[in-house]
Amino acid sequence: MNSLRNCCISQGSVIINTKVLQTGEIIEIVGDLLVAADDCLSSIRQKYLPEFKLRYSGYCAWRGVLDFSEIEDSETITGIKKAYPDLGKCLYFDLASGTHSVLYELLNKKLNRLWYVNQPEPEAKGTSVTTKVTSDMIQKMHQAAEKVWIPELAKVMKETKEPFLNFIYDSDPLEKIFYDNVVFVGDAAHPTTPHCPRSTNMAILDASVLGKCIEKWEISYMEEYQFIRLPVTSKQVLRVRRLGRIKQGLVLPDRDPFDPKSAREEDCQELLQRNTPFFNI
Repeated sequence: MNSLRNCCISQGSVIINTKVLQTGEIIEIVGDLLVAADDCLSSIRQKYLPEFKLRYSGYCAWRGVLDFSEIEDSETITGIKKAYPDLGKCLYFDLASGTHSVLYELLNKKLNRLWYVNQPEPEAKGTSVTTKVTSDMIQKMHQAAEKVWIPELAKVMKETKEPFLNFIYDSDPLEKIFYDNVVFVGDAAHPTTPHCPRSTNMAILDASVLGKCIEKWEISYMEEYQFIRLPVTSKQVLRVRRLGRIKQGLVLPDRDPFDPKSAREEDCQELLQRNTPFFNI
């Protein structure tokens, strides 16, 4: 694996100095095009947009994975499968007042769960958007879960080893997603919150469209890529942002805070995934 050290453009070529992590050696790579796919904290994007900052969403996610491969017949697993009978076939979104959670089954008999909690922006260390937590923080989370969620879900949270906090960020849509011979894809191009779930979908479509544009190898291929993808991803990022704020009961200028206990039918209809712009592509 390599770590990017420096990037520059010279006579139409992209020159990258990168560090080989296994050996510490600094090597130079020369190419015609650099595709920046280095996540929401993109160091390449920072070179071209030094004033760029991510936008904190107003909430974090308690995350964790429960490996139940050796406890498949336990009370915890039989209970959660009874409470959520379609586990393994779908994602479950649970709504409560001012919060929501996600639960779904991964391969190899693992349960992935997230619980979004409104709180001030934590102090991040380094460039990570996750942090380890103390035993006292975990205990308080377990106590809160018992008051908010059904016992089966609270028990899964309690038995999940090494939970951690994920700070949730996105950004306002960029005006450009290419500079010189450098083009952004995925979260480097459009950091988004995880409520639709669109992030992977957007990255795959970015790569597909960019590949089709590169096949032509015309002078305007990056303009074409930007023309096709930027309007789509910009609307999706803003839709996902809105959906997260609604589910967390946060303030929006055009509606009252959402509360599932008193929500009207039309309020619930707005939460449907199919309302995402360009949902079918």
